[in-house]
Amino acid sequence: MGPAATAAAKIRPMAEIIPLPVPVGSPEPIVRITRHFTKPFNTVLTTAVIKPENVDSYELGLKNQLFDNQLVLNVDIFDTEIRDYQVNVVDSGPGALRGYLANIPKVRSRGIEFDTAFAPSENFSGYLSGAWTEGKYVKFANGPCPLELIGNSTAACDLSGKPLPGLSKWAFSGGAEYRVPLGEDMSYVGVDASYHSSTFADASDSKYLKIGGYSVVNLRAGFITSSNWEFVVWAKNIFDTRYFQYLQAQPGNSGAVFGLPGDPRTYGVTVRVKL
Repeated sequence: MGPAATAAAKIRPMAEIIPLPVPVGSPEPIVRITRHFTKPFNTVLTTAVIKPENVDSYELGLKNQLFDNQLVLNVDIFDTEIRDYQVNVVDSGPGALRGYLANIPKVRSRGIEFDTAFAPSENFSGYLSGAWTEGKYVKFANGPCPLELIGNSTAACDLSGKPLPGLSKWAFSGGAEYRVPLGEDMSYVGVDASYHSSTFADASDSKYLKIGGYSVVNLRAGFITSSNWEFVVWAKNIFDTRYFQYLQAQPGNSGAVFGLPGDPRTYGVTVRVKL
């Protein structure tokens, strides 16, 4: 994971949506207001002092367990603002090849997320989660320039109001499984799917380093014996979606862009036993 993705994850991790703990009984409201800061410190250059990082975070949530525990529904609204955000920046301008720690005057991340799990019968269960997140540089006047704007005299670019890198505005995941008893044995089929909207892979928000939105669907079918043997036939990325997990420009403004593609359509068989 590059510096851009790390920066976004520090604001609000969205690679996966983790379900909240579920209480027993009536709905439980959740309100969190936090404030903290990171102490300032000197970098390698004694004249370069990184300012302290100040964070204001507000969160309002609700946990529900409904219909005799057949439905779990959790909702969370959040708003986080960071002043003097500390982040690694790579200067890839003409004649430059260096990375350094710097302060971004102000960034903000806010949104809403939910997760639900349901089991209407003993044989069928599923889950669904999703999030809308808006992250942006509120103030970043001396940011790194994107590849398309780098020139011989380019020093810095104003990224104020631009999206934060590594942060999809929309993210969803869901799945279901159906089980059929066969005497003392059990067979099942299942499906899992996920979707992520487009995101920038670099702190400069270059159009050449933008990862397009994509969705991935996986299937599985299995058989579990009474002696704890399990046989599974599975297929990942069944529609053979082509996407990148990350993109990165070669420092030094050479024009080269590198990326890691996602796994193509893959089939397999798994056999395991519980001892």
